[in-house]
Amino acid sequence: MNMSVDADAGGSGVTVLRLDGDLDAASYESVIERGRELYAAGTRKLLVDMRGVGFMGSSGLVALHSVALILQGRQPPDPEHGWAAFHAMADAGGDDEQALKLLGPQPSVRRALERTGMTRFMEVHDDEQSAIGSF
Repeated sequence: MNMSVDADAGGSGVTVLRLDGDLDAASYESVIERGRELYAAGTRKLLVDMRGVGFMGSSGLVALHSVALILQGRQPPDPEHGWAAFHAMADAGGDDEQALKLLGPQPSVRRALERTGMTRFMEVHDDEQSAIGSF
């Protein structure tokens, strides 16, 4: 997984985290760690650009949820607890993830987000400027 960051995109106060590669068991921990680093650096509004993510496994869902919690100053579930971390997403409140929004997931990734109910908690946008403006 390759990641790049556009801090304060267009002077908006929104940080864009661009992902390129599969978001799966091999990469999800690095995404969570990058979320921690961004939060420590002051990020409170994060747009995750998923246009370069061709595949996302269940661990990718845990990563997105964990980063959303980090942005709220909350402790995410320990991913080492396996399914318990995944099931913790069901307890998320409706507005908890509004500090994190998603940009342009591929159709298969979008289906995974929809089927698991993540789109009820995370806005998904297809246009970067409108996504940034939605914060």
